[in-house]
Amino acid sequence: MVMTGTDTDPLVTIVGGGVHGVHLAVRLLESGLIDLGELRIVDPAGLLESFRRTCRQCGMTEFRSPLVHHVATDPFSLRDFARERGREDELRSTTVGAARPTVSLFFDHAKWVCDRYSLESAHVDARATEIKECRHTVEIETTQDRLSTRWCLLAVGHGRSFTYPTWAIELVSTEPVTHVWEPGFDPDAIGETSSVGIVGGAITAAQLATTLGQLPGRDVMLFARSPFRVETLEASTDWMHFGGAIETLHAHPPASRAREELVAEARYDGTMPPYVFRRLQRALENGHVDLERSEITVATEAGGTVVVTCRDGSAFCLDKLVCATGFGSPYGGALFRQLHQHSTLQTGYRGAPVLDDDTLRWLRRDGTLSRIAVSGVAAQQVLGPFARNVIGARRAGTLIVRSLEAELGAATSEPKP
Repeated sequence: MVMTGTDTDPLVTIVGGGVHGVHLAVRLLESGLIDLGELRIVDPAGLLESFRRTCRQCGMTEFRSPLVHHVATDPFSLRDFARERGREDELRSTTVGAARPTVSLFFDHAKWVCDRYSLESAHVDARATEIKECRHTVEIETTQDRLSTRWCLLAVGHGRSFTYPTWAIELVSTEPVTHVWEPGFDPDAIGETSSVGIVGGAITAAQLATTLGQLPGRDVMLFARSPFRVETLEASTDWMHFGGAIETLHAHPPASRAREELVAEARYDGTMPPYVFRRLQRALENGHVDLERSEITVATEAGGTVVVTCRDGSAFCLDKLVCATGFGSPYGGALFRQLHQHSTLQTGYRGAPVLDDDTLRWLRRDGTLSRIAVSGVAAQQVLGPFARNVIGARRAGTLIVRSLEAELGAATSEPKP
């Protein structure tokens, strides 16, 4: 069942149906603070579908994070799910920490969790276009209708905020040049005999290159200007414990440049885990992928192809050029821009939301707590470099549910008619 804004107005509305949105929904329902009928999850793609699409777009087959990081509350739910179904071979061993799940196992388990809580019945098939906090409610304008809710939980990612190299900006509307995170990019649509260039030197570029290089007859060139850097996780495990490292982060003013720079320094951006590096090494040794250790400086569209010239003077004519060059600002999405420009909510350095460190609720300009809480990458100045990851969703769930207990606990303790 897919709802629209014409249904009874919800108590809590989650904007975003990815890992963060689904985990928040599960935490709220398990807490007993709300019933399923009092919950809405607004997402135009469907629950977890945007995340599923990004995994497919970059050729991801297994996760970097351990098996205890998933959408359910019990840390070992995914492991038990695999054991009960004879799928333990889809838990990949690692030299550091717990085993990692395959992508297919993760999503099958996530669907099982969604079915268990009937989350599809809370799904609103629409895109949130505007959010406005009123005195006792939050008004959410969507492409379907308007929702009036008491609490709004923002669980959105980077959206379409991703980066292109300077030389590619004028070519992004042409057929040969695209970004791996463009919604329309489909690796399966690239012809088997195409010559494909991939720009980037981190996990996404490596995964895409090895995936595309598996089919015979396809020429795949990886343009990586810097040496490969190998890291098991996205940051030090100190940040996973949300202890001393987070206290150091919180010592700086909220939504400040100091916090932003500390998070950026702590996160191992531009790296790949050992298993991806080994896979790339094999592809290079077998000739499935060629490596150009240089930087593209000029790219020109020519009759449906793109001609690139590198800093070392080498030149290549490619049928397709895919940029795997990362995301832009986590505060650059349409909803955050709208809230920054037309609301009473505080923002800080580069538009970062000013969040309460204990509750993740967005602070109003008068310093009071709003009815909007934030999970995901936009909460990184509170949760640190793992904010965007599954473990960040789990920590956000703890803080947000705890903050709503005082607000909703009294109402849920009263007998219902």
